Amino acid sequence: MITQNQPTDFASEQEVRWCPGCGDFAILAQIKKMLADMPLLREEQVFLSGIGCASRMPNYLSTYGFRGLHGGAVSAGMGLKLAQPNLTVWIVLGDGEGFGAATQHLLHACRRNVDIKVLFINNEIRGLSRGQESATTRPGTLTATCPEGSSDNPWHPCALTLAAGATFVARSLDVDVDHLGTILQRASAHKGFAFVEILQNCKVYNDLVFDNLATQHDRPEHLVYLEHGKPMVYGAQSRQGIKFENASVSLVQPNHAASTAPAIHDEACESPFAAQMLAALENPDFPECIGVFRAVTRICHHESFYRGTNTPNPEIPKLDLEGPDSFPLE
Repeated sequence: MITQNQPTDFASEQEVRWCPGCGDFAILAQIKKMLADMPLLREEQVFLSGIGCASRMPNYLSTYGFRGLHGGAVSAGMGLKLAQPNLTVWIVLGDGEGFGAATQHLLHACRRNVDIKVLFINNEIRGLSRGQESATTRPGTLTATCPEGSSDNPWHPCALTLAAGATFVARSLDVDVDHLGTILQRASAHKGFAFVEILQNCKVYNDLVFDNLATQHDRPEHLVYLEHGKPMVYGAQSRQGIKFENASVSLVQPNHAASTAPAIHDEACESPFAAQMLAALENPDFPECIGVFRAVTRICHHESFYRGTNTPNPEIPKLDLEGPDSFPLE
């Protein structure tokens, strides 16, 4: 008799060590729930990471896991997917590492459509190195390295990966657990490179940076939930909307006139340009968007690599987690 997996089946024996109130706790809970709902064995999943607060995630999951050098998780994941194409490969990155040491590997994985799933946990600060500025830090943010406020222009993670050719790009919130769970399910089911930005609150070094998105009371006024085939509206009674006009985004108040009709979201559009514009929207001038920006189908890197060869897919070894010191990858 086959029994249904439970989220607790994917918890390791290690004590979870993040700061009290850290959004990573909620993300970890949704990852375990997603794994329990998937029709896969534990030995068919592997989580890789490098350095940073988010990089502890593989320690707390009872699957295959690997922690490498700073910035090396994506390149290790690309090699692992070639060596073991039947594995589902997850990469966990913080914004400090993901758009720091790992940037070049991440962008090349996008263009190659490597069949890996990247969870980009973005709190717009380098938490483990005690509050240094990251590539996603907003202008004016006080940091350990910018005591008078950051003056740099930040990257928008989803817009950048869309520009690099990612076939699945989505965004969610650590506090919106139902939405986050749905996005993780979508990413796991996507065949090809999947990038999920998770906006996460760092209680210690960048608290409340997403405060206007965090509470259910404020969220409708500042957030657009992207749904394929549906108009992009927000606010009470959906009184506000987004429209594309002259290669830019404008805000409209929907009524019966065609000139004020909000745009319909098309996540399957082959061109990434509209999705890039949505991914770059930012409060307070515009609402921010969460949901799936793009989901298109393209041949995966390992498929094109093995095309025309007689190389069989290697078998995945059985996972043995007996004993507190066992660690499945050599």
